[in-house]
Amino acid sequence: MRPLLLLITLSFVLLASVSAYAGCLQAEQAKTIIEGVVSEGSFEDAAGNPEQAFILKLPVPTCLAGDEQLPETEQVSTIHIYSSNDQVAQSIKGFVGKDVFVQGTPFGAHTAHHHAPIVMDITAIETY
Repeated sequence: MRPLLLLITLSFVLLASVSAYAGCLQAEQAKTIIEGVVSEGSFEDAAGNPEQAFILKLPVPTCLAGDEQLPETEQVSTIHIYSSNDQVAQSIKGFVGKDVFVQGTPFGAHTAHHHAPIVMDITAIETY
């Protein structure tokens, strides 16, 4: 009986994870939570100057609703994350290569300093 209960419970957990991505993220909605793996990359800005950025690689592609910079129909699997909170910003590097949950405010990329179609100013990051 216990193996069946465990199987049913795991099924619900997996379905809940998938349904979390069933809809688009909402632009400018504070406290949005999303999961992924943090990576760090080297990029160039519009002037060709090098810059580092943190990218959240999503397990399931998502979209962004409510932002004219990105069509709602576009599915993306990366989010450029940063934090305007110095303490959170300093902690991001320690999560590179790890599965995390981030909380923050997503919006569409609109400058040469944005290195994924969705950008998110995060207020919290933690492993799961």
